[in-house]
Amino acid sequence: MKTIRNLREAAGMTQLELAVRVGVTPSAVYNWERGRNEPKATQLRALARAFGVPMDEIDFEDVAAKSAA
Repeated sequence: MKTIRNLREAAGMTQLELAVRVGVTPSAVYNWERGRNEPKATQLRALARAFGVPMDEIDFEDVAAKSAA
């Protein structure tokens, strides 16, 4: 599984370009990539379409888990 950031960078997209494709603000993409928020189901479907991967292959950063480790 790959994170949103990994998938975005592999696709050669900026946060702004991904935000426009998914229909969210660039700050939403930023927060997803930092593990502050997770996308809603409809946003996750849009992300999967934008990256051409199944939804269950998108992993999320978990800042809280990293802090505890």
